[in-house]
Amino acid sequence: MDILIVEDDLPLANVLKKVLEKNGFNVNIASDGEEAFNEILEKNYNLYLLDINLPKLNGHKLLKLIKHKDENAIVTMITASAEIEDIEKAYSYGCSEYIKKPFHAKELLIRINNLINKNEINDEIIVDNIKFVKSTMDLFIDNKPVELRKKEKRLLYILLDNLDKTVTKEKIIEFVWEGEKKDSYPLRQLVSTLKAKLSNHNIVSVVGIGYKFVKV
Repeated sequence: MDILIVEDDLPLANVLKKVLEKNGFNVNIASDGEEAFNEILEKNYNLYLLDINLPKLNGHKLLKLIKHKDENAIVTMITASAEIEDIEKAYSYGCSEYIKKPFHAKELLIRINNLINKNEINDEIIVDNIKFVKSTMDLFIDNKPVELRKKEKRLLYILLDNLDKTVTKEKIIEFVWEGEKKDSYPLRQLVSTLKAKLSNHNIVSVVGIGYKFVKV
């Protein structure tokens, strides 16, 4: 599991990194909001540990960015702030946990493992003979792995995450192309290649609006 620690107190960040790596996690550190912003755009992490008071871009703004990119991302705020407004804002933006400094490393591990266990319950989406693992974006049909390219994975993710609901073309493009600016997006072609790998069922076009994934 990949974890991003966003913390400008580097001695603390390094201690947390060491503890987490000893417990089997892959950990990267960003020391300010701008560095974290670039990391979030370039890579999907399984879990984020965010300080609120960061140089260049604060934790609340980073939290909104993460949840906008992946509304199912697990985000834990770690901060010295005890202001109720900060806590309310963090939860309203979608954080999963809020830990006040100072805290014991063992407490952090307990909370992280608890969040992971809760998340794993909802990690697999099974529809008909299709199984999709959200955390890894792996697809299985009849229990056999199906190879997908990155954009196919992201397209399938957003459709399955909104099962039986129409997802607009605009929302799909924003998620699949991750904010990449282009003159045109080959969405129809991408849908076609993904449908072929799914034996041409489940994905339905909603004329003039977008697409949805349905049970057969």
